[in-house]
Amino acid sequence: MSRQRITLVGIGNMGAALGHALLKAGTPITVWNRTTDRPQVTGLVDAGAGLEADVNAALAGNDGVVVICLLDYDTMYKALSASAPSLRGKTIVNLTTGTPQQGRDAEAWFKEKGASLYFDGGIMGTPSMVATPHMVIMYSGESEQTFTDKGVPELLGPFGRAVYEGADPGAASMVDLAALSAMYGLFSGAFVGMALLKRQRRAAGEEQVVPRATPGVNKAMIPLVGSLVPYLSQMAEILDEERWEDSLGNPLGMQLTALRTILRACDEEGVDGTALAGLAANMQKGVEERGGDGGIPIAGKYLLK
Repeated sequence: MSRQRITLVGIGNMGAALGHALLKAGTPITVWNRTTDRPQVTGLVDAGAGLEADVNAALAGNDGVVVICLLDYDTMYKALSASAPSLRGKTIVNLTTGTPQQGRDAEAWFKEKGASLYFDGGIMGTPSMVATPHMVIMYSGESEQTFTDKGVPELLGPFGRAVYEGADPGAASMVDLAALSAMYGLFSGAFVGMALLKRQRRAAGEEQVVPRATPGVNKAMIPLVGSLVPYLSQMAEILDEERWEDSLGNPLGMQLTALRTILRACDEEGVDGTALAGLAANMQKGVEERGGDGGIPIAGKYLLK
């Protein structure tokens, strides 16, 4: 199975990293990209990949697995819309980032084109993490038995650790987007904090230098955020079990006061705190509903429409 040729559709930074991982593992690959002279493509060709300028020829070059890693689903459909005969009987592994519903719709689309199996994937990392112990790729679709029997974990193992999430084709995307949501939420709050640090003032007589965010981030932000990572699991359990009275020692009312203090500082120092305002509004709903002695996870309740 490890020598089965794979067709790789889409050679951006991530696609190139995936291709190099396969080649280093001894897996022959055929690649297709709309632009064939970009460095990522020529780098793979130099490393031993076969290149097809026509997507149908690339798909017809093997009887097994096709890995797709394109910018978005619209790009994918545009690239493959005329490829129905070449998709027949193929196992599709779609690593294009999209929503859970896009994954479900894609399964129907590929099956209508004659594809035998469809797995949707969520890449939990960056191109530099491919083929390292830090890379995890979530897969969903079909069944775990089929996923295993078809050898997908072994065949695509060079990418990183393969984790099967569920039969729903949208399951992998759901987990991927949830993790990315936490990442971007961290970034948004961190940027508010960095902006506040950039507003630091110097007392009279001190050397007047341009304020820098880096010292405060290294001294205070990183240690605090790092220590709170396990807190996410505890809050998830409270959300699942609706134990709104569990404050984990940090009552909602107290935390809302702290967040309002941050927002007030933003107003006073000329920093846009909009990224935190939505959380404050949902925390306020929790206080109004159950009082201030419960826990902050109740704020997540109001995100479920």
